[in-house]
Amino acid sequence: MRSAPPTPSAGPGAPRRRRRPSARSRAAASTTRSRRRDDPRRCRPRFCRRASGAPLCSSGYPALTPRILGHEGAGIVESVGPRVTTVAPGDRVGFCFVPPCGHCRACSAGRFHLCETAAMRSYEGMLLDGTSRLHLADGREVKHFNFVSCFAERCVVPAASAVKLPDGLPLWEAALLGCGVVTGVGAVRNTARVAIGESVCVIGCGGIGLHVVAAARLAGAGLIIAVDLDATKLELALHRGATHAVNASHEDAVAAVLALSGGVDHAFEAVGLPATIRQAWDVLRPGATAIVVGLTPRGLDVALPALELLSEKSLKGCYYGSANVPVELARLADLVVAGRLHVSDVVSHLTDLDGIEEAFGRLRRGEGVRTIAVMDPESAEAPASLHESVAQQEGELGVA
Repeated sequence: MRSAPPTPSAGPGAPRRRRRPSARSRAAASTTRSRRRDDPRRCRPRFCRRASGAPLCSSGYPALTPRILGHEGAGIVESVGPRVTTVAPGDRVGFCFVPPCGHCRACSAGRFHLCETAAMRSYEGMLLDGTSRLHLADGREVKHFNFVSCFAERCVVPAASAVKLPDGLPLWEAALLGCGVVTGVGAVRNTARVAIGESVCVIGCGGIGLHVVAAARLAGAGLIIAVDLDATKLELALHRGATHAVNASHEDAVAAVLALSGGVDHAFEAVGLPATIRQAWDVLRPGATAIVVGLTPRGLDVALPALELLSEKSLKGCYYGSANVPVELARLADLVVAGRLHVSDVVSHLTDLDGIEEAFGRLRRGEGVRTIAVMDPESAEAPASLHESVAQQEGELGVA
């Protein structure tokens, strides 16, 4: 887990509103009332959305500031630009934080999650046309974060970032789809292409790893081994379809997985550390593949025994589930509505904008799984408590 960058003292023109989404956003930690947005009617391929809910993710954040954080969420469209045809005011939408341009080499090859234009603009903190729609009260420009910046009550995003949601899906649950669910399910479906009866090991059962477990079950994997240091997360993994759980704080994880499987067909690393990437490699059978889903800190290297390459083991990266996200997010939403995919059981905390910094603290300490910041409880249809949601879901699953 990477620690947050230091927070500088506020200078002239810094936001003065009391609500601050996160110290990580430094000078940009403000809500919509403390910054100016251009009229969305002039933002032609964009629209303005009222935010309902936004999960917190352990992904690293770039240092360019001021910047509004929040890269996954859901809400209701308030207004659209004149060229927007895919959504309309009143539509309920979730977010894709890699809006494909449709024209670069990656998009032309069908690898929309690797869109080169989106990667460049995201790093710059701009929208696809190279401009920002966010400003401080004194007119200074504020950077976007992954085109979304939904740690706020309203945000302006590219139309390509919006995915219309089906009826029957509460927005607080839909907020989870645009990062953790798409990434975890896509790692199984698109990157690894797990087949019926194959064996799977998932190292790291946090917000993404738990979705990898669920996706492996949906894919028909025969053996699903969950590995983590936290007994509570392992219980969640078993609830989601893992056949075995290995507590790496009590036993040698590699030895335990090999004893159970003799070597797995697919190992998914969802932590982002050299040690756990090496574990994913070590539990493979000959000819198998380790998929690295976890985000590693910049500058770290991974050492592997070169001789084992002769056994045709391989190591592969996975970004954003290797998915065509605008298409697959909508399909995943349909699965949730149909009761075939459950997502809310990974949520350990609900909060509001004022509680985001505390939630980041839990992430740094490895406490809980996912926190959702609910900006508008009524439109988000958020439960009165997480106990209410868990009880309802266990009833649907037939859990006693």
